[in-house]
Amino acid sequence: MRATSEENNGTASAGAAAGNTNRAVLRAGGLAAVIAGLGGITWFTLELLPPVLGFDDTDNPAVSLDYLRQYPQFYALAGVVLFAMAIAFVVASFAVSDALAPRTSSLTRRSLSALGIMSAAFLFMHGVLRTSVGPLLYIDDMNSSWGESTYLTIQTVGIHGFAQASLLTLSVWSVGISIAGARSRALPIWICVLGVVTGLRLVVVIAGPILMAASIDVPEVFWLGSLALIPLSMLWWLGLGVVLLVKSRQDREQRPVDSAP
Repeated sequence: MRATSEENNGTASAGAAAGNTNRAVLRAGGLAAVIAGLGGITWFTLELLPPVLGFDDTDNPAVSLDYLRQYPQFYALAGVVLFAMAIAFVVASFAVSDALAPRTSSLTRRSLSALGIMSAAFLFMHGVLRTSVGPLLYIDDMNSSWGESTYLTIQTVGIHGFAQASLLTLSVWSVGISIAGARSRALPIWICVLGVVTGLRLVVVIAGPILMAASIDVPEVFWLGSLALIPLSMLWWLGLGVVLLVKSRQDREQRPVDSAP
């Protein structure tokens, strides 16, 4: 009888420990997703500052360099925000993988986690380029032509390279976990539908170059819709964070009832 009691106590303790770990993971993932969403909104806002401050022709490197001379702190701040988002992406990616278990296959969860980490890596590298405003201005002080060339290189590799790659992999990730979450019923249907909608940016990114290669004029609304999906995806991150936080609380409330027998 004593052995049976000890085994039951051990099983209950192991179950409680597993439940505590799961709640902690969901809570950490929820907070990370909220941080990622708020960071994304902040980053998007910082990207819109030049026209607001009177630097309308941001396609002109001379104008953009003048903006950086007067307001270098905003680029550096964007870099810090991007670093925080990259870390949050990693934490949230693993937490969502745990939330999808056990009704989703391990291969699906690991593949989706890998996409989340890839998106974080691309975003981190974009942050590295954003924090290089000091060397950029130093080169510009030596030679303005060098400064403009360096700015165009950083802008092309950063915004049109790492940032786009991050958003592309993030779109695939959001669509993947939305489909997996809906099929397994691990996530509310509204967050899954919204995740698929934000993932439509993937269609825009792929279809745009194809239409241009076919010499078909791309409507301006096409690109405006692509830009609008960026802040929408950040709002989706906020919603995902709320979902994970609620799930962690529900798990805590249900655990005593489940372990009572």
